[in-house]
Amino acid sequence: MIDTAIKTEPLTFACLIALIFILLTISNAMAADLGDSACTMWSPHLEWQLSNPSWSDNPFDVVTTVTFVHADSGETRVTEMFYDGGDTWKFRFTGTRLGAWTFTTTSNDAPLNGHTGTITVKPNPDNKIKGFLTHQGNKYAIQRNHTDDLEGYVFTVYMGRVNFDSYLDTFTPDLSDMAQKNRAYLAEALDNGFEAIFIHVNNNWFKYGVREHNKHDSQNPDLTTFSVLETIITTAHQAGCRVHLWAWGDESRKWTPKGVPGGINGAADRRLQRYIAARLGPLPGWTMGYGFDLHEWTNSDELNSWATYMHDHFGWQHLLSARGYILSGPNNVNSYDGFGRKVPLCTKRHGPKDYQEIVEDMESIAATPHFYEERHTYKRTGFDLDMDGTRRLLWWEVMAGGMGGFFGFYPPKGRSFGEHPYPNPEQLCTHYTFWHTHRRFLLDMQRDNELSSNGAYVLKNADGTHYVLYKEAAGVIEIDLSQMNGSQRAVAVDTKKAYAEVDLGTLKPTDQTIKLPFSSDWAIAVGEYPAAIRP
Repeated sequence: MIDTAIKTEPLTFACLIALIFILLTISNAMAADLGDSACTMWSPHLEWQLSNPSWSDNPFDVVTTVTFVHADSGETRVTEMFYDGGDTWKFRFTGTRLGAWTFTTTSNDAPLNGHTGTITVKPNPDNKIKGFLTHQGNKYAIQRNHTDDLEGYVFTVYMGRVNFDSYLDTFTPDLSDMAQKNRAYLAEALDNGFEAIFIHVNNNWFKYGVREHNKHDSQNPDLTTFSVLETIITTAHQAGCRVHLWAWGDESRKWTPKGVPGGINGAADRRLQRYIAARLGPLPGWTMGYGFDLHEWTNSDELNSWATYMHDHFGWQHLLSARGYILSGPNNVNSYDGFGRKVPLCTKRHGPKDYQEIVEDMESIAATPHFYEERHTYKRTGFDLDMDGTRRLLWWEVMAGGMGGFFGFYPPKGRSFGEHPYPNPEQLCTHYTFWHTHRRFLLDMQRDNELSSNGAYVLKNADGTHYVLYKEAAGVIEIDLSQMNGSQRAVAVDTKKAYAEVDLGTLKPTDQTIKLPFSSDWAIAVGEYPAAIRP
């Protein structure tokens, strides 16, 4: 009979030490170095994938943090990993400063714990790619060369529901086709003078293709939904554009989280909020409003709880809004839900009464940016926002100090829909070219309308080197430039035509009358501004 038993000998001390060393080496190899990575500032983001076969219970509840530290400045970003199906977890990073970064993962699940790596962030060669939208006081600001390098930003959102229905479930889950459709949506927005598009999510968060909470029983985020959303966001950002999301709608349509187990800010909703922060948070190029008709189904406490929880879990901050409510704390937007407050309720006027009303809204809170989040769509049935009104509202919003606006179209059916398209989109493109392309909205600009004796609206920067003047139905503008910092070049633009500059030569620092070629709605830029970023 053959003896197949394995005979063992007692381990010597030297063998025991060797075995421990081998096990430690294997452990370190499995969970330590993820190597060196490189990216360019702001885009594209980096992503890592790890296998975690030992998870239990709900994989969306596994909490693993990743801490990124910039070597030179000490800037720290803390984000979470997100579950991506099977036994796969991922995490992401977007560079906010040039140079070397390191990262470390921390988790109660051993396969996700203790990983480290290094990142080198290089300059982005595409100058239209910008960082995260933020604010400085009540002005919107965009990050450019690094986190603290801020530039003034004109925030206007476009809804194109005639050709692009804006609901997330109307986009195909085929990511290639969907990206092509999104590029067409972005092109239409730019053709109408806007670079931020609108997407409405609703209960697609939990089940792709479903808007109503009573038509699904999911308590977990839908992976298809997030694949579609992140493709929309990254496609827009790579084109130098942005996306404004509405998380929810109203309860009469069941487009809310009220029917999800636990309701608003309950267990399923918080799970979703953490997932949004982990998966979409590292991506620049998006802002989020909570929804519409919020007074009908939620309240200030619930909305502030949502915003606070989201900001606490973001590694990279995004502006949040709740239409008709003031959210406390930084990185929130004071959002308005009406069509103007200085008219009787029976009057259907689609927009604030005048420039002065916008100024008063901007002055009401100096610490946060402001946003007319009611959709000021073109010639909505029963309302009066025509081509002149749309163009002038855009100019009023900027000249009041940088109010955010929401424009576009409803589909041509039903009781409350308007006309399409804009008959003179070149007028709106002139607004875009004047402000965005030529980067004329400076963060230190303030209103100084008293400088004009014939009623022009005036923005002036702190050191008197840059002015913007705007006057409607004008052939001349009277302006006191006696405090201007030296002589400055000036150009005039007829806002009712395709963008073209009329060279006004060099203006001296004196009280003067600027004569224009003919009467129209004129904007004048005084001073040398940063180089244009789009052709």
